[in-house]
Amino acid sequence: MELRYQGILPEEGTPVHEALAAVRYYTTRDAEEPWLFGYGPVVRGNPYQQLLYRSFGDHGLALTPVTDPWSFAELTHLRGQTRGVVYHLHWLSFVHQGMTSARKAAEQSNRFMAELRRFRKDGGKVIWTMHNMVSHDAAFPQEELRLQQAVAGEVDLIHVMSEDTPEVVREIIDLPAEKVMNSPHPSYLGAYEDYVSRDQARVMMGIESDEIVYVVLGAIKAYKGIERLLDAFDALLATSDAPRRLVVAGKADSDADSVALLDRLRMHPYVLLDDRRIPGDEVQRLLRAADLMVLPHERALNSGGALLGPTFDLPVVASRVGVLPGLLPAEFTEFFSGDSAEETAAALGRADRLLTAEARKASRAFAEEHHSLTVSAQLARTVRERLGLDDDATP
Repeated sequence: MELRYQGILPEEGTPVHEALAAVRYYTTRDAEEPWLFGYGPVVRGNPYQQLLYRSFGDHGLALTPVTDPWSFAELTHLRGQTRGVVYHLHWLSFVHQGMTSARKAAEQSNRFMAELRRFRKDGGKVIWTMHNMVSHDAAFPQEELRLQQAVAGEVDLIHVMSEDTPEVVREIIDLPAEKVMNSPHPSYLGAYEDYVSRDQARVMMGIESDEIVYVVLGAIKAYKGIERLLDAFDALLATSDAPRRLVVAGKADSDADSVALLDRLRMHPYVLLDDRRIPGDEVQRLLRAADLMVLPHERALNSGGALLGPTFDLPVVASRVGVLPGLLPAEFTEFFSGDSAEETAAALGRADRLLTAEARKASRAFAEEHHSLTVSAQLARTVRERLGLDDDATP
């Protein structure tokens, strides 16, 4: 029999056949029917969802991916074989994907809300995670904000990753306080290979032992603020005697501005560029070679990088955006504000104070505090409590 991994790609029968497999597994293992817990859209390039849900099976939640994000309502067909059905909705950008006008985007919003209401009318419970103020590549940001507000009003729970979120987003969206559930982003401990030493990583990348190395890891997009960071890095090089290196790694957009930025990065004598999607087994080299993780976002609500850097003991230099000021402590973080390259350069210079064993230990402790085993178990318990899963059952 050929091995096939269920829930990797959309195919005929999705998501019901994956859900059936999950229900059978946990019913057999636990000798009782579980709650079916679907989630989507499914993201494979980032281990975030696997880390977030790793303890859910131990809390009576049969986890199943919904690889076709429009088909989540099909899960209610299994109510009779479970204690009930929960759907965890993540990013909303798929709703407007491919739309060419605001009117068509609004029609898609209405279509999605109709599916959401149908799911809840059929007995399903819905959690929505507010990842972003608006999708980073949103073609119709005002329509997406309207959709977010409609979703916030319809769902049972709203998952935020910081207690500061409702206030941070207050001017663009009202999050009903009685629905808000706070659970942090997990760190990436255990998600990536981590056996290459600092010395090995630097030798492999051609970096000298005395260089101060900054790393930016992730998709190279306009909102990431990399162009401003490069201006700041040049300004710092002009005033500092210490040898410094900037490493930028991640797949870039193909628009004209991104192409021009790539050319500039590629030609810079003190920048190392890897403009491709970084395989998971290579992340350790980039981060172990570095001294500081830089989060230069011009706009963001949350940031996975804020947990990825500490996973590899890295102090952080971060833009003062979204929930980051309330999340990252001064023991291992230097912040900068505004869109000034001069202020960013000053922050990079001030971050020299973080080039200590104490700062790296504080960063690592932060990652341990946010270990996925802890975060996932706490989230599962909170979901059960807030949705009343210990009391409710499918009639």
